Amino acid sequence: MKRFLACLSLVAVATTSASASTTSPSGSIHGSGTKPAPPAKHAAAKPVPAPADEYFGKLKLSILGIRNTIKDVGANIDVEASRAPGLMPKADFAEDAIHDWERHYPTDTWLPKTIFALERMYAKIDSDDGRKRSMAAMQWLVHDYPTSWYAKTGRKEIAEHRVGHPIDPVNTAAENAAPAGLQSALPSYGNPNGTSNLTAGTGGPAATPVPNPIATPH
Repeated sequence: MKRFLACLSLVAVATTSASASTTSPSGSIHGSGTKPAPPAKHAAAKPVPAPADEYFGKLKLSILGIRNTIKDVGANIDVEASRAPGLMPKADFAEDAIHDWERHYPTDTWLPKTIFALERMYAKIDSDDGRKRSMAAMQWLVHDYPTSWYAKTGRKEIAEHRVGHPIDPVNTAAENAAPAGLQSALPSYGNPNGTSNLTAGTGGPAATPVPNPIATPH
């Protein structure tokens, strides 16, 4: 009798296991025509700031190095506009480093203002090359970080034909300044991993419409 009861118990356990194996995690039975629930969508990527001690581009510039190069080139142009052609190799290395920075940390919220600072530097160059570079940088910013304040400003200036054209020196200072609620247009990296009050853009790793000024060998 005990052996018979033990057999009945084994049959019951096997039946329960077989039923469980045909049920999907969503509760539907395979083969019944009911599709399992679709997986939840991934949450939006959180901003990932680049470390202060990481280096980018052909010249291996840090974030601080990129900032200083942009600032120095702009300051030299302010002092003597004729220096601009000789400063373009330095500008190219800074822009190359920004491209590399974006490839590694596309959601870093300091990228929009750095590209904006690059554009403002190029806008100081009163030549066809300078205006071409200025427009290319602004298009890059608008394309890759469309929701940032800097891109919104860029779209407005492009629509008003204020990018890629000779600048008005009287209004330059006012146009370069970000609102009081945002950080300076020229990036400050006293705390490279600090929290930014910019809204991260949606460009991410998408290809930019602006070619890297320093070609990567194939």
